[in-house]
Amino acid sequence: MNNIVVGSSSDFAYARSSGTSLAAPSVTGSINLLTQFYGQQHTNAAELLSSTTKGLVIHTADSGTTNNGPSYRFGWGLVNTRNAATLISRDATNGLKNQIKEVLLLPGEFVQFPLVSAGTNALKVTICWTDPAGIPNTVTNLNNPAPKLVNDLDLRISSPTETTNLPWVLTPDLTNRTYTARSAIASTGDDTRNNVEQIYIPSPTNGTYTVKVTHKGTLSGGLQWVSILVSGNVPQAAPSLVFNQIIQITTNSIALGWPAVVGQQYQLQGNIDLITTNWVNLGGLISARLTNVVSQISMTNNINYYRLIQAP
Repeated sequence: MNNIVVGSSSDFAYARSSGTSLAAPSVTGSINLLTQFYGQQHTNAAELLSSTTKGLVIHTADSGTTNNGPSYRFGWGLVNTRNAATLISRDATNGLKNQIKEVLLLPGEFVQFPLVSAGTNALKVTICWTDPAGIPNTVTNLNNPAPKLVNDLDLRISSPTETTNLPWVLTPDLTNRTYTARSAIASTGDDTRNNVEQIYIPSPTNGTYTVKVTHKGTLSGGLQWVSILVSGNVPQAAPSLVFNQIIQITTNSIALGWPAVVGQQYQLQGNIDLITTNWVNLGGLISARLTNVVSQISMTNNINYYRLIQAP
């Protein structure tokens, strides 16, 4: 990475330099500005997860390959702060989490949502998560190439004709370690090594695609937050914030359902009447992983009314 830095020849001198020593502070400063910009565009919202910030930088980078995928030489590409800021702005403009989502994934569950394409722009979806710490190699086994991924999440996108699109994968060629294998462009397949997965569809058709995030095996820790970045899609209007299901499950419990925006967090509240403003939270925040959410709550004698609100 080339950077313009302050030169030493005078108080007004500038010079061009390169290398990781200059790239690191440049990228760090850019990320700091992006997090600040996100806070300005999303007033009162919680700070982004670190995985979201990482995914944002990767998702909006300028690729160094001919097929827009990653490589061993260039990684995910060259950081493009302007692209990242534009994605943040688009997400804030429509206010519907069409570009940036943070979703809580629980064991045995999955995240799924529609993605509408006009057929004019390439579709790109990136997922990123902070994986739990794996078991490190011992001092006598430092070069063991066995994967250290703990929670193996998977990204898939189904086309309107139900064709499955897979994420990028790189072939490490751990046996022969040849230059040819490691200089080859990325292909697509099932990634079992990394906590970042990306699907790029250069020429999508006009229609609705389906994005799905699943996981293999069990989830260490019992849950996993996953960050999802999207671009090239047509933003969709959010559904009305109303209950569309009210079902009595038992004498003391009911199930409340509502159409949801995936990545949005919701809070159920209850009140004894409609005169007071004493609404109390019923349980914790609910992270929507599907476009329709159903939550079961216990009924109490003093709660007669229920409502639904969105977290910032």
